[in-house]
Amino acid sequence: MRCVVVVVVALSLFACSAPPPPQSSAATGRGVIAFDAEVPTGAKTWPRPEWNVGDAFTMVRGEHVRGTFRVLEVTPEHYAIDTGAGPVLRRTRDLGNLGQWSAANAPEHLLAPVDARYHWPLWVGKRWSCEFVDRGPGAPPVPLRADYVVEDLDTITVPAGTFEALRIVRTLRLVGAEARYLPQTKMTWYAPAVGIEIRQLDGDSLVELVEAKTASPR
Repeated sequence: MRCVVVVVVALSLFACSAPPPPQSSAATGRGVIAFDAEVPTGAKTWPRPEWNVGDAFTMVRGEHVRGTFRVLEVTPEHYAIDTGAGPVLRRTRDLGNLGQWSAANAPEHLLAPVDARYHWPLWVGKRWSCEFVDRGPGAPPVPLRADYVVEDLDTITVPAGTFEALRIVRTLRLVGAEARYLPQTKMTWYAPAVGIEIRQLDGDSLVELVEAKTASPR
């Protein structure tokens, strides 16, 4: 099962008779390139969550495929997360996606420097953008840009319960070939009460939180 806590980018580009995706000569992208810095007057904000070793999140994809992901390690720079299937996934302390490492601590699939899925604090209407290079095994590096916007605060019911969740829309584009490939759009609902995504609309599949076990209260 593909990890649904730290989803690694998987491109599915649709373009009739278009050339191959551009390859990047750089080993890494520019990281966060733009963000809203000033909180609007009167806006409610949500701070960055803190995970702990032992936190575990069980997700279900398409109502049938389940996976539990456990926090193995917390460092000043990242979280290491056990997928239950061998590879270890890493997220920054800001919950950005870094990629996948082997059990021997060797990088296997990198999003360099990071796919910044969040930029704290969050508020309804906040926007940010980042650029990174997708470096997968046996594939040429691909330069990408992700644009994020917090659209609204929704009340969402998933198998784990009912939560207030921030609806975040992510639009992914190839850098240098924007006009030749259609952008990809993903919707994520982040619940501050549990400090994780409780629902993701990933292509044609819905991923939802079934259970969250945390080492300390949020």
